[in-house]
Formats: sequence, C-alpha cells, structure tokens
Amino acid sequence: MRTWDQGTRRKYVEMTAAFSDRIWLDRPVRKIRRSASGVEVEDGGGTRHAFDDVIVACNANQTLMILDRPTFMKRWLLSSVRYESELHNHTVVHSDASVLPDDEVRPLATRSNHIGQYGARSDNCGVTHIMHNRQPLAKRSARPCLVTGNTVSRIDEHKIVKRWWFRHIVHDVRHVAVLIHLFRLVQGRRRTWYCGAHKLINSQETCFVTRLAAARQLGADYPFKDPEARKWFSFCGRMMFGWRFRKA
Repeated sequence: MRTWDQGTRRKYVEMTAAFSDRIWLDRPVRKIRRSASGVEVEDGGGTRHAFDDVIVACNANQTLMILDRPTFMKRWLLSSVRYESELHNHTVVHSDASVLPDDEVRPLATRSNHIGQYGARSDNCGVTHIMHNRQPLAKRSARPCLVTGNTVSRIDEHKIVKRWWFRHIVHDVRHVAVLIHLFRLVQGRRRTWYCGAHKLINSQETCFVTRLAAARQLGADYPFKDPEARKWFSFCGRMMFGWRFRKA
C-alpha cells in the first residue's frame, strides 16, 4: 500500500497552500440557495455568502436537507441512497491489543486487519485495522496503533485516542447499476456539483477522487503526476460526469 511521507495531512496542506486563507472551518451550512446568476450559502449563524458555484461534499441525506427547492430528480436520487444502520457506525482509535486474538497480538506487523464475527448475519462483525501494516508513520509508535469498528470487546478507556460515529453507505446492485449513472444528470445543474461515497463505489480512495473530479470540472488542475493514477482518475471522472468530464 502506498502512502505519503508524514501522512495525508501534509498532502492536503500542500494542495491548499495557495488558498488556505480562504478555507473556513467549523462553519456549518444551514441552506444552499441557487439562481441563474450564482449560489447563496447560508451558514449556521445566519450569515449569507455569495459564490459562482458550489460543491456539496456530504452524505446524500444531509445534502437533501440543505438544498433549497431541489428538483424532483434531485430529491428522488438523494433520498434513494441508503445507509447501513449498524455496520461500521462506531469506530475507535486505540492501542489496546486485547481486541486481537492471542496469536495475533505479537506479530502486529504481519496483518493489515482482523475481522471478528459476533452475530448470525454476515455483516455482524467487528473489524480492527492494524495500522502498523497500513501506515509507515504508525511503526514509529512504541504502542500498538489500532482502529476498531463495531467492537464487541471491551477496550481499555485509558488506551482510547478518539471515537467516531458515522454512517456507512449501502452499495447494493441498485445503487451501482442505476443511481451512480443517474447522478450524471444533475451534476452542474443550477451551479451545483456533488461528490462523496454515493457517487462511486465507497472507499477512502474513491471518496477522495470524487472531490478531485468535481474540482476538475470547475477548472482545477489534477495535482498528481503518476500516469497510472491519472488513467484511473479519468476513468472515475467519466463514471461521475460522462462525456462532459475534463480528463486529467
């Protein structure tokens, strides 16, 4: 697995260096209003800001809540995206190796993850990612670096670094065969672009690619030189935007 020196955080800093002063953090969006001449974004405090276009990079259900007067097609598409009610909703970053089987605690560097079944359904499972084998930075730590989703084993509270709750998208046949392709019909309409896990097959990598592809449609350069990466970026972009996609 390829990674960036000092992690992805450094790469994001490099990519945004030219406009970092115009990035607003901790500014929740309450409503997006579109017109023929531009886009108005209202933040959580009620302040309204004018833009030429807007890229919406959040869950489909959240997008539907903040769009003012969505068309029938947009409402149907966004409401058709389903999210798993259980799988991977709870994730913990920690250093408690007791969540792994005894025979796997010692050789942490030999596995990338461990999956433990705890129910009758195939998706009733807990997954622990052993980050030493995924991110070179983790190898510098004297303690195990683990990320566990849906754990049923007790994790030592003193060894927990952070907890997250999130919703995992359901990629069933209907989503892959129908919804992904229909999203092309609404991309760019009324100056609004969409990206995120529900635009392609869900993974960290493709989520990142959907954001790059949306920015590319607005004129941004593709930031990487690797020819193989460019090829797959163009492939994913065509899935999102069809023949209108601006290849890298």
